Amino acid sequence: MAIEELTKKEQIINFAQSDPFLKISDIAEYVQTTPRYVRTILSEANISLMKLREKYARNMEKRLKSDEHSELQAKVSLRDEYSYNSLVTSKIEIEKADENLYPDIERFRESDELVRIFQIQSVDDKPYCIHELITYMERDINRERLENLESVYDLLGRKGINNLQFMNNIITIESPSEPVNRHFQGVDNIILNKRMVLLNKIPIGIEKMYIRADLAKVEFAGELVI
Repeated sequence: MAIEELTKKEQIINFAQSDPFLKISDIAEYVQTTPRYVRTILSEANISLMKLREKYARNMEKRLKSDEHSELQAKVSLRDEYSYNSLVTSKIEIEKADENLYPDIERFRESDELVRIFQIQSVDDKPYCIHELITYMERDINRERLENLESVYDLLGRKGINNLQFMNNIITIESPSEPVNRHFQGVDNIILNKRMVLLNKIPIGIEKMYIRADLAKVEFAGELVI
């Protein structure tokens, strides 16, 4: 479903759930209506921006404290010969992305721009994994806010963690291409894991993980079907 196919009521609800830190006046401006109408719609839908913000904070705290992992999860880890080495995680970085390469990602606000947000994990000064999110963000995004995040997932949580849906992971073996090749120079093959991120059934981003094949091993729980 495209943004333009939504009614004003649906757009207001989506804006509130996608970013609970927006002001009523901001939502009204994006939907081209009045703050009073926005308050009415949110009230009728029993949506409180304050409660959404509190829920976001609780979910982030719960995620950071949780050490439990599903037995059905596939696990990617360093090969045994590197397992005793420490992983070093970089700060989150952001750069502009080419909209023509990602026509399936929806833009919520006309003023937003498509960006590539990424974070690098390294071992022995070698880039091991690049965690990347392609999504639309406000043009004047606060760089300090990015620096204070611990992972790309924190940014996804801001978009309404309870309303996010992740499509199936698609894993392929590829040769690194730009822009990741600048970090993986001299590497022949990488493991690429890609999945679409939806917010209330609307595609808002693509998450990718680029992992050096020569440093990693993949473990699958259960049966592998070919």
